[in-house]
Amino acid sequence: MAIAVPAGVILAGAGGWLSVLVGVTAANPALGFWVFSACLTMPAIALVYVLVVDRDTLEGAVERPDDSIESRWYDRAASGSFMDLVAGLGITLIVLTFVPGGVSVDLDLVLAAVLAACFASFGIRYLVLRRKG
Repeated sequence: MAIAVPAGVILAGAGGWLSVLVGVTAANPALGFWVFSACLTMPAIALVYVLVVDRDTLEGAVERPDDSIESRWYDRAASGSFMDLVAGLGITLIVLTFVPGGVSVDLDLVLAAVLAACFASFGIRYLVLRRKG
C-alpha cells in the first residue's frame, strides 16, 4: 500500500487534469478536476495495487485462485450472461426489423440499457450459482 496509495492518487490527479484538458469540465474546471480526481482515486489505487503487489507476499493467499469454486461460478455466470446478451440483442433486432416506420432511440440510452442488462444477468447468475453451491 505504500506504493499503491501515492501512485493511485497521482494517477487519479492525472485523470482529473485530463478531464479539464479535454473540456469535459468546461463549466467549472476546478470543481470538475476535484470531482474526477475523487471518483478515480479508489479505482486507481486498486489498479496500482493489482499491478504492483505479488501474491506470494500475502498471507493466506490461495496458491491458484483460478482453481477455486468462486472462479468456476464466475466463469459460468460470465458465459451465461454473454449468451443472454447475444439472445436478447438478437431478439430485439428481429422485433425492431419488423416494426413499421422504424424506431428512433438515443444511442446513449440503448448502450446504458445493454450494460445494465449485462450487469443484472451476470449478478443474478452468479448469486444463483453461489446459492446452489
